[in-house]
Amino acid sequence: MSRYSPVAAILLAAAIFLFDTLTQFDVAIAVLYVAVVLLSVNFTGRRGTLAVAAICIGLTLLSFGVTHGTDMSSGPVARCLVSLAAIAITTGLALRLAATIAITGESERRYRTIFRATGVAILEMDFSALKARLEAKRSDGLGSIEEIASRDPGFVREALGLMKLVNANDTTFSTFRVPDLDIFRARLPSLIPREMESSILLLLDAIWQGRSHFEAEGIMDAIDGKRLNILYTVAMPTDRKALDLVLVSIMDVTARREAENGLHQAQKELAHVSRVATLGELTVSIAHEVNQPLAGVVTNGEAGLRWLKRPEPDLGEVTASIERMIADARRASEVIKRLRALSSKATPQPTLVDINDLVQDTLTLVQREIASQHVALRLSLADGLGRISGDRVQLQQVIINLIVNAIQAMGAMPVGARQLAILTRASEDGVALEIADSGPGFAPADEARLFAAFFTTKPEGMGMGLSICRSIVEAHGGRLRASARPAGGASFEFHLPADKEAA
Repeated sequence: MSRYSPVAAILLAAAIFLFDTLTQFDVAIAVLYVAVVLLSVNFTGRRGTLAVAAICIGLTLLSFGVTHGTDMSSGPVARCLVSLAAIAITTGLALRLAATIAITGESERRYRTIFRATGVAILEMDFSALKARLEAKRSDGLGSIEEIASRDPGFVREALGLMKLVNANDTTFSTFRVPDLDIFRARLPSLIPREMESSILLLLDAIWQGRSHFEAEGIMDAIDGKRLNILYTVAMPTDRKALDLVLVSIMDVTARREAENGLHQAQKELAHVSRVATLGELTVSIAHEVNQPLAGVVTNGEAGLRWLKRPEPDLGEVTASIERMIADARRASEVIKRLRALSSKATPQPTLVDINDLVQDTLTLVQREIASQHVALRLSLADGLGRISGDRVQLQQVIINLIVNAIQAMGAMPVGARQLAILTRASEDGVALEIADSGPGFAPADEARLFAAFFTTKPEGMGMGLSICRSIVEAHGGRLRASARPAGGASFEFHLPADKEAA
């Protein structure tokens, strides 16, 4: 259109001039010059439009001079002034229109540049058919998406078919391995697996409620069959109630999820190594705990034999000896079972855990260490604490690590000054366990780094124990903190939420 606009403007201006000059109609024919001004917007800039307007004004005045000469009758003069005012006003409006078009064009170019070049897949979708379908369901008296889905299990698939793809950027094609828009449009519904339907149901609920934004994670397939973990955002403009233009941005987070899984696996391996290392430090205590029931088995077995070898065997004493042997054997078995659990690489198994029972079981493993280091133990376990949901082995690892750290921290203290306090109490949202020692404590500058990986205050330490402890506690929905005690020493306290069902 802009190619022929200059010619059209010239011809139109010439025709208006001739018509205005050669005819005697009592009308403001020069008003038609406004069409010439508007045409100029298509092929010239601001200055060009002003020049065209000036030419039109000049032609109007020239025509008036040729036609009326020095005749200043009110009628011709009024018509001339009306024409000049119309040209001036139209010029101003045309300039504003041109500026608006330029801004809109620049905005459109910027949007298209971002749309094409951004590293996130962006889809322009038309949800108008889906919106109409939902409104029809609402008119039928259905009150929620859940009610629709319960009556029609295939509604999610139907909804996917009503979401029409209008356009997609280049990143979309590379993400989903598709060559062009037409193939992607045809294959899009099939790239959304069944596992994604629960997320799509939440999106439909957001549309049903009239929300303007929705974000969720999900799973989609590339056209070559590769499974993609995605984070997708749906923007539904509130000024387009029909939802005929909806922007869907999709970010491929597969690599990030794989990295997170790898990191999680590495943390599990490191936690296992830490447990094994801790058990190595407790070898003497473990041997003592196993030897005690084994010695009891031998002693009771010998006693039972002596009662049997008497001229008149005392079967009551024999029975009692055998029962004590069985009890000691079970005790040894329980110790070994706990050690195997701590040293195994089994997947965490959440169960209902009584924190007081867990502390008592853990003390069985470290009792010898406490005694050999001449540590005075003060145990204060509150009654009536709710049970927590968690992995018993992992939580036991945390308690063992904190107790061993406390014992080692007091190694340089005089024997009578080594005091270890273990307390449990109810907290606002669950239970709390505190392990405090009377050692040298830690410097205020180190407090912020205590739980950082590879930071340690022990010359032979790896700096992983407290970091692993915090990771375990936070994975259970709790928090672990350290504080310096006013009287000297350090206190480590962790809070865990109570299990709501158990409560």
